[in-house]
Amino acid sequence: MKKLLEDIKKDIKFKSAGPGKKLTEDASSKPAAAPCSSSSKQSRYAPSEGAQRAGAAALARVEQKQRPKVHTSQDAIRNQVKRELEAEAVALAEKDNAVPAEGSKVKDPACLSVSGVYFTCPLTGATLTKSQREVHIKEAILMRFEEDDIEASVMMVHTFNKDREKVKAAVDIISKYVENICKNPSEEKYRKIKVSNKVFREKIRPVEGCWEFLQALGFISVMLPVEGQ
Repeated sequence: MKKLLEDIKKDIKFKSAGPGKKLTEDASSKPAAAPCSSSSKQSRYAPSEGAQRAGAAALARVEQKQRPKVHTSQDAIRNQVKRELEAEAVALAEKDNAVPAEGSKVKDPACLSVSGVYFTCPLTGATLTKSQREVHIKEAILMRFEEDDIEASVMMVHTFNKDREKVKAAVDIISKYVENICKNPSEEKYRKIKVSNKVFREKIRPVEGCWEFLQALGFISVMLPVEGQ
């Protein structure tokens, strides 16, 4: 294609040079008159300006195809920079993760300012070990009786007893005692509880804090005569 366009350009230049001359012809002799036919005139005319531009554009396209395409756009540069930054970030993350585990491992527990597990007492705010916790909380609750004996006895019931089913059963029975008194304030029988009663002995007495709660409500321990004895 390129060779064909070059031949066309040569032919155009040759035809635009005018009539040729023989080397043996006398320079002083006049050139022969050209025929006046319309066909000969058209053959000597140069191509139009539009044809010349079309040919030049075709030649430029051929040359452009033969050249290697170089990506120099700003988008390509930005994408390349982005890929390099991402690769660098991944490399740094891998480097941080590759730090030996012994770097964060405590070789000597004695170098720690505090070792072991500690608890904070909700009543006093004291910091305690597990072995000290229960004793300290019990002492704090008992000291609470000086300020509010009802609150302290409730704390005893829900803190000192591990069996939650027994705690629930005892609380339900005591709630019934209080409900009967509130509904029948003038009934003497509801204001007394037989501690020798099977329900009291098996359900109330074993639960720590129940007796203290009844005393906080106003019950007192009194020996009453038994009828028939």
